[in-house]
Amino acid sequence: MTSRFRLVLVAGCVTLAGCGDNFNAGPLKYVESELMTSDLKDKPALQQAVRETMAQLFGADPQHIRVPAGTGLPGGGVYLGNYIQIGEGENAPRKTAWIEFGGTNRAPYTERQAGGYSLYRTHCLHCHGVSGAGDGPTASFLYPRPRDYRKGLFKFTSTLAQNGIAKPTRDDLRKTIRQGLHGTSMPAFEPLMTEPEIEQVIDYVVFLSIRGEVERGLITEVAPFADEKTATLPEDEVKGLVAKVAGNWKTAESLVFHPPVPRVEPTRASVLRGRELFLGKTTHKLECTGCHGARAYGDGPSLVDQDVFNDVVFHGDPSTEAERLAKYPDPVRELWSKSLDEWGRPLRPANLNRGVYKGGRRPIDIFWRISKGINGAKMPAHYPAVDGEKIWDIVNFVLALPTEPALLDGARLPGAPVTPAVANR
Repeated sequence: MTSRFRLVLVAGCVTLAGCGDNFNAGPLKYVESELMTSDLKDKPALQQAVRETMAQLFGADPQHIRVPAGTGLPGGGVYLGNYIQIGEGENAPRKTAWIEFGGTNRAPYTERQAGGYSLYRTHCLHCHGVSGAGDGPTASFLYPRPRDYRKGLFKFTSTLAQNGIAKPTRDDLRKTIRQGLHGTSMPAFEPLMTEPEIEQVIDYVVFLSIRGEVERGLITEVAPFADEKTATLPEDEVKGLVAKVAGNWKTAESLVFHPPVPRVEPTRASVLRGRELFLGKTTHKLECTGCHGARAYGDGPSLVDQDVFNDVVFHGDPSTEAERLAKYPDPVRELWSKSLDEWGRPLRPANLNRGVYKGGRRPIDIFWRISKGINGAKMPAHYPAVDGEKIWDIVNFVLALPTEPALLDGARLPGAPVTPAVANR
C-alpha cells in the first residue's frame, strides 16, 4: 500500500529557520477533516479505521511522512522531508536527503534539502495550517481566507476540468508561490525561497491536497455502514481511491487549455466589443454585471450591499461574524448564503477598475478566468458558449478599463429603467 520508504523530518534548530522557543512549537499533528465528526458521528470504530488507514498511507504526523505508491510526486515523494528512512521502526536507518538542481543557464548543483514540510512550516503554516485546511493561527484575520487544500480545489488554474475538477499544473502552483495573489495576503515568495525550495513546497502542497482528498473520500465511503468494533477498510478499495485522486493530479499537465485563436489585437474596436459583451448587450446575454455591477465596481445585485459586507467581514472579532450577520433581515441573510464560495466563505467580485487581478494580470491569465471560470468561486466558464475571439475582446476591455473608466459612463444593469438624464445623452 505504501512505498518501501517513508520520509522523516526531524524538527529542530539545525533544519528549521528560527529555531528558538518563540518559533519552534515542537511536533505537530494533522488536523482531522470536519467530516470525521459530522459524517461519522457516533461511529468510533469507523473513525478509528479511517485514522489507522490514513496513518498507514501518509504517516501519523508531519514529522513521519509516508507516501503511497503511485502519487506521481517527483522521486516518489523524496523531496517532502530532509531525511529518508529505510524500513520501519524508530531505529531504522536514515540518510540525509539531497537535492540536485539545474536551472536555466545554470550548472547543475547539489545541496542538502530542507524538505517541503520544513519550508511549509516556516513560510506557509501560519496561514494555511498544519493539514492545509486554511486554519492557521492568522487565518481568521485575513480576507480572503487562506486556501484549504484538502478538497483538491484551487481557484486559479490553466487546465480544463476532469471529473468535475480542474487541478492546477505544477506551473500554476509555481506561479502562485512565486508571484503571490494580488489583492490578498498571499505574498510573492520568489525573493524568499530558491527555485529548489519552491519546488519542494509545491510537492508538499500537492501531498497535503492528496492526503486531504483521500481522507474525505475514505469517510464518504464508510459513512453509510454500521459501526463495528473490528472495522477495517478493504485494501483494494483504499488503493483504488488513492489511484483515483493521484490520477487526477497526474493528468493535469496534459489538460492545459490553450486559446483556440491567437489574442485579438487590443484595438479600440475590440475594447468596445468587449464592453458590449460585458454589459450583456449582445445576443450572448452575458451576466457579468450581475456580480461585477454596471460600472464593474464589484457591486452587482447578486451580492449583498458593500456596506453590509464590510460590516460583517471587517468590523470586530472574526469569531463574531455570524452575530453581526444575524442582525440583518431575512432577505439580506438569504442573499448572503447564496454568495458563499465552495469553502463556505463570502465572495466579493473584483472591482475591475482597480486593475488588481488575483490570478495574474497577463492577458492569458484573464483569458483563462473568463473562458474557464474560477474554481469554487461561482465565476462561470464562458467557453465555448462564447468563442475565443469574443473572449479576447472581453480581455482587452478588462485590461483597458482601469486607465479608462469612462468606458462605463452611463452604464446600467440589463433591464434597468432608462432615466431621462441618460436618455438625453
